[in-house]
Order: sequence, then C-alpha cells, then structure tokens
Amino acid sequence: ADADATRRDFFKGVASTAVTAGLLFTQPPPAIAKTKGVVVVAPPSSPLNGIYSDPNHPKGYRVVRVADKTAAVVTLQDEPKGPIISVNGKVKTNKKIGTTLTLDLSPKGGPKDVVALLDGDKLAFPDGNAWTRLTGIDGIYSDPNHPAGYRVVRSTGSKINVTLQDDPAGEVIELLGKRKGGGYAVDFSAKGGPKNLAVAVEEGRLVFPDGNAWTKL
Repeated sequence: ADADATRRDFFKGVASTAVTAGLLFTQPPPAIAKTKGVVVVAPPSSPLNGIYSDPNHPKGYRVVRVADKTAAVVTLQDEPKGPIISVNGKVKTNKKIGTTLTLDLSPKGGPKDVVALLDGDKLAFPDGNAWTRLTGIDGIYSDPNHPAGYRVVRSTGSKINVTLQDDPAGEVIELLGKRKGGGYAVDFSAKGGPKNLAVAVEEGRLVFPDGNAWTKL
C-alpha cells in the first residue's frame, strides 16, 4: 500500500511540476573488454533494456537501449510504414520510487520531459499509458566479438528484424531472418556474411554455428 501511494505521489508531482526526481541510477558496472589492445566498454545490462509494445500504437514498437548509467536511446515506430524516430532518455533512480526514464519526445512532436516509471515489465506514463516489455527472442543483446556494440532483435510473426552496430562510431546495419526449424536463418549478406546463417535460440542467448553467442541484456 505504501509503495502504491508513493507511485501515485510521484505521478502527481510530475503532472504538477514537470520536474524529474531521482538519484543516480545504480546497476552493476558495464563489462570491460580489450580489442586489439584498446579498452572498450560494453553496453550495460539494465532492467530498462528491451522491446516494448504500446497500446496506443499496437502495430508499432518501442526499443529502449541503455547506453550508460544515466543515458538511454529510445527508437520508436508507430506504424509498420511510418517514420522511425530516435529520442534521448535520461535514466535515474530513487529508493522510494524506483527507476525512471525521462524522454525528450520533441522529435516526435511531443514534450521534452516526459517521465516514465519502470514498474516490473512496464514503463508507466503520467497519462495512464504503459509500454509493456516483450519476452521471448525480442530484446537487446551483447556480442562478445563486438563488446562495444549492440544487437536489437525484434520478432514479427515468423520473421525477425535485427539492427546491429559493432561499435559506437560504426555503421548501423539492418538484417532480416525467418524461422527455420527450432531456430532462425538470418541473412548476414549486408554485413558481408552468409545469406542463411543458422541461429539457435536458447534461454537468454542466440547461438551461432561458430560457437559465438549473443547474450540478452
């Protein structure tokens, strides 16, 4: 009951003051790896990471990817043929309230400081709307071969869309895959790889024939 009252008070405060409250978001430090002698920082694991559905845009998607301890990138598409928009987010936490994500929705024609509260598998907004994090193969993955990059995997029926970037300054590449047996076959030709690379789906991992595995963040 106390927790519910605290959450209600939080959203009342957002509506009345439009000011985000919170302390520094605490989480395990991001993994550090070395590539050719250069230290690189892997994307952090975070309960915010994931692919979300929005009941206001049931055919679209929202990708939340935490870039570091205080920043996130949110990619949105309202309709399958609509524009894809990326907005910045600020991550904070408060011991009483929990983790919040403040979004700058001005590129989408909205306000600059919309505050969403992480509530289990949902991101709850002051207007009552809530995004729900998808389960299964959908999610943000890390690749040990490219520790500073990321992989975003979204499923649409029997197909998957993979968006990847090997390092922060690298090219963003889009791949397509389709269900094959108990896993998927992904066309990596846009990245210089084979057209039908088999991908096995395990709990929290995508495993490739060479032994490499992407791990869900």
